[in-house]
Amino acid sequence: MLVFVPLDRAGLAAWATGRPPQTTGFAATASFLDAFGLPSPDDEDAERTLLAIASLAGLLSHGVRLVAVAEAGRPERDEPADFGAVQVSALPWRAVSALFADEPASADAVAAAASELAGAELPEAWDHPAAEQLLTSCDLLWHGSAEFETLSG
Repeated sequence: MLVFVPLDRAGLAAWATGRPPQTTGFAATASFLDAFGLPSPDDEDAERTLLAIASLAGLLSHGVRLVAVAEAGRPERDEPADFGAVQVSALPWRAVSALFADEPASADAVAAAASELAGAELPEAWDHPAAEQLLTSCDLLWHGSAEFETLSG
């Protein structure tokens, strides 16, 4: 099962150099699929939605949208369950298949959204116009896991 893990730059560097995070990630759990009306964990819309959720969670927690995608087997569920929250621990760096981050040109929009959403919890932020604006106007760029140094610096 793919898990989308929001990180800060230091957390990314630590994971890539051998210290896996103990954090919340987001995966296509049964409750997530039901909540979003998605047919399958392998559905492209499920992956796109999980990336959006993880990026928003990262913005709320770390002030940046930086997401690692890893193969995690069957992680343990966490709250909020409807968002596919799962506990992530002891995942080796080799499980990471991709990284997503904002392009530098999105910095002002990301900072504005972070300011607007400050103090919000994920369910509240998900429905906020500032989050919708950010998610629809600022795409995340794909990076290979080997590019972690350019994103963690």
